[in-house]
Amino acid sequence: MAPRNPGIEYISLARLSARKQQGYDQNTEESYSSLRKLAEVSLSSGPFSIVTHKTPPHIAPSNDPRDFLSYAPYWWPEHPGDSNTKYIRKDGKRNPDIRVVKDQSQLESLAENITYLCLAYYLFEDEKYASHAVGLLDAFFLNETSRMNPNLNYVQIVRGSQSTSKMGRGEGVVSTRTLVKIVNVLPLLNSFRSYQLIRGGIISWFHQYLGWLLHSPIAQKAAKAKNNIHTWYVVQVASMQAFVYPHSDEHYTADTIQHFFQKSLREQIDPKTGDQPLESKRAKPFDYLVFNMQAILFLAELGQSVGLNPYSPNGPIHLAIHYLTTFASKPDVDISAAARCVEIVGKSMNDPDNCCCSFLECLQHSKYANKLGGPKNSLCRLWC
Repeated sequence: MAPRNPGIEYISLARLSARKQQGYDQNTEESYSSLRKLAEVSLSSGPFSIVTHKTPPHIAPSNDPRDFLSYAPYWWPEHPGDSNTKYIRKDGKRNPDIRVVKDQSQLESLAENITYLCLAYYLFEDEKYASHAVGLLDAFFLNETSRMNPNLNYVQIVRGSQSTSKMGRGEGVVSTRTLVKIVNVLPLLNSFRSYQLIRGGIISWFHQYLGWLLHSPIAQKAAKAKNNIHTWYVVQVASMQAFVYPHSDEHYTADTIQHFFQKSLREQIDPKTGDQPLESKRAKPFDYLVFNMQAILFLAELGQSVGLNPYSPNGPIHLAIHYLTTFASKPDVDISAAARCVEIVGKSMNDPDNCCCSFLECLQHSKYANKLGGPKNSLCRLWC
């Protein structure tokens, strides 16, 4: 089994700075080596653009190729071959022809490479990484021809005869969740002269996108959701607030995260079992439990950076992770997807009931253990 790609994780720039001050040691030697290799590959990546290779009919109804477009992944033609058929939903079964639109994959590739380049510039102090990152940012966010418009008006469109509005859906906000990876690491470029020249434009783009998240009717459907759609929506709002506003206004981010932990999370987690009922009822329950947990922990780690303490003993996070670890007893479930979530909680809460340590030990002796390897999965040692 090949190593799995890491999930989206908040990178603590404070801990990254502390690690840089400590320098190389036995625990991070592999991480530094892996980062250099990944960043070197990134130097030949891109440029990325949602305009790339876009042709009719796979252009947003606005006819502007710069408008982000994606198709609802679990919707299939009821009568294949009939151009007038309606589409029906099959939970957990992804329609492979959604890949004909590459907007999301272009964004995900940008986010991954920007992460490697920014980390490498900061840790190795080599401007070649920052220079290439600036070129990628300019192409995707600023260049008038190739940039993405700061909205998701046509995200996860449901195709078929029953679709009359031709507008996107609130669920589609998760399609651009990798934007949070970008704003997370962009401050690492602040000292680079060429980035300083475009920084105002980049901030303006994300400010407009934040405005869309807060005021668009489509985005508000995600805001009102109760499951992982809502959590990833809050992750994006909080991340954009942290990036767009100066340090003196960090209470915006803190207020957003505080509200989530005081209200939304408690509605998601069963206080007796730690289950997430809205995720457990899906066709692939464990995958969705982890997916939502990744978003929850992103908010928890970001919250810590603005002075919050979301890791309360016996609170919702501990209950939810404890429930996740019970899947270790199910041999046919690929529990490797939860490994990083369990590590983060175990370290942040000192693993009070030993469930995290037991889970990770079980995973190391399971048939899924080798899915935790690879250079990408070693990078987290640089900030944890």
